[in-house]
Amino acid sequence: MKLLKKNNVTAMIVAMGLVTGLTGTALASASGYWTITQETVGAYGAWSSFGSPNLKQSSDNVASFNGDAMPAWWGYNVRLINGNGASRSNWTRLKKDQTTYSYNNSGLKGYYYYADIRSQTYEPNVTTVKAHFSADRK
Repeated sequence: MKLLKKNNVTAMIVAMGLVTGLTGTALASASGYWTITQETVGAYGAWSSFGSPNLKQSSDNVASFNGDAMPAWWGYNVRLINGNGASRSNWTRLKKDQTTYSYNNSGLKGYYYYADIRSQTYEPNVTTVKAHFSADRK
């Protein structure tokens, strides 16, 4: 009886270790992190200011964007750019409290990228936008 209990306890400890090990691997392999950015966006679809950079931590070709404060009536488009302002992904809509994805992300792992947020070409106001984004899929 004592041997049976000892084997059950040993098996339970091994199983818990296996589950913990697999969970740790899954959490460790999750890519990227969110960066909160605030940018001044020009009227009529003009260039926005550089906000905060985000370090690309994976090789996937998707960037993630989520709007927090978006005062323009007509909304915004967003894409990933490098420090020289060159495009690194397709344009996508920036939506409030909803993650949208931009594909064809040509950014390289280990480099910093920015969110290029622009108003619609018929938006007459300069605005300040708050958003969070990741150069990786979130």
